[in-house]
Amino acid sequence: MLSAVALVPSAPVMIAELAGAAATETADLRVAAVSAARGLPPRWVGVGVASEDAVVSPDAVGTFAGYGVDLPVALSAAALGGQPARLPLCVLVTAWLRGTANPAASAEMHTYRGDHPAEAAVALGRRLRADLDAFDEPTGVLVVADGANTLTPAAPGGYDPDA
Repeated sequence: MLSAVALVPSAPVMIAELAGAAATETADLRVAAVSAARGLPPRWVGVGVASEDAVVSPDAVGTFAGYGVDLPVALSAAALGGQPARLPLCVLVTAWLRGTANPAASAEMHTYRGDHPAEAAVALGRRLRADLDAFDEPTGVLVVADGANTLTPAAPGGYDPDA
């Protein structure tokens, strides 16, 4: 059963080991994301955008090596020490948050392409909700997403009033 939802950004800079000199500047973001994740029960279902629709099992292990630091992360404690696979950023962030906020938690990650038409996205969301409602144990949803980056004229991509 769905019991809690947390929304966090996928910004790798919130992870101190990746932020380098900016770690102090991103401390508030890191604390907020970890705090949000701590509010979830031990069973997590993560949701994020990736290049393909997929379900990544709790035995997945990855690393932030592609972001400059070989920081291994896993979607469950049982998976720690396994062979890292190439994982989408949203999965890596979920795994890092799990290990930081609640090392005993286990996460299953659902990734979706960002180009689904609205009707298809709604259908995928309804299917996920039906799956969550079928679980007997409390389940938290961790949404790993970023907001619009076109809110000002100086923003990457310029200003988009619809953002």
